[in-house]
Amino acid sequence: MTQRIPSGDDPGTQILPPQSPTTPNGPHTAVPDPATLLVRFECEAMPFLDRLYATATHMTRDRAHAEDLVQKTYLRAFDAFGALTGGTSLKVWLFQLLADTAPQASGQWQRLPRSSSSTACPCHRSPESHHQSRAPHMSQAQALDRLPDHEVQAALRQLPQELAIIVHLADAEDFSPTEIANVLRMPLGTATSLLLYGRHCLLHALTDAARRLALLN
Repeated sequence: MTQRIPSGDDPGTQILPPQSPTTPNGPHTAVPDPATLLVRFECEAMPFLDRLYATATHMTRDRAHAEDLVQKTYLRAFDAFGALTGGTSLKVWLFQLLADTAPQASGQWQRLPRSSSSTACPCHRSPESHHQSRAPHMSQAQALDRLPDHEVQAALRQLPQELAIIVHLADAEDFSPTEIANVLRMPLGTATSLLLYGRHCLLHALTDAARRLALLN
């Protein structure tokens, strides 16, 4: 099941790019004009601010730390922006930079211990069992679609951070497993397995929420 995931609950977050452009290092034959680079950065990179912030909140589970993480990410992004080469996906690059910056920022996010992830999931099943889960039948799917966004976000927060981030990247940001693997710097097989496992655990948590709200018997 692919469950809708709200992109974030604080779309008004304001984080500005650096005002003093830094000459980027890279394989360019000419140094980009700083004013032009700033305009391009604001037009191309800044529209991702709220989406990066939503992911940062899953990484830090603290709004202040999330803002700090996104600020640091944009500072690094602007410094390297002029060195981007053609064919680079700006979206993947920004999210990869966010994940790379997270361990250096406040509120570090925790990756799952690969040998004990089954104990961390709310449904208490091993990653190997996710392929046995079934897609929700129609009435269940309709009940889940009626869940308010804050219930979906609450269910997502029940997951271990890495699972929550992977599911968020897939279902809110439309990243493919290959892109998720690139963003989080993990093997494709691991990203695919954790995505299936995370969706299975999220389905379990959402079903519990639907029953609690009397949307599902």
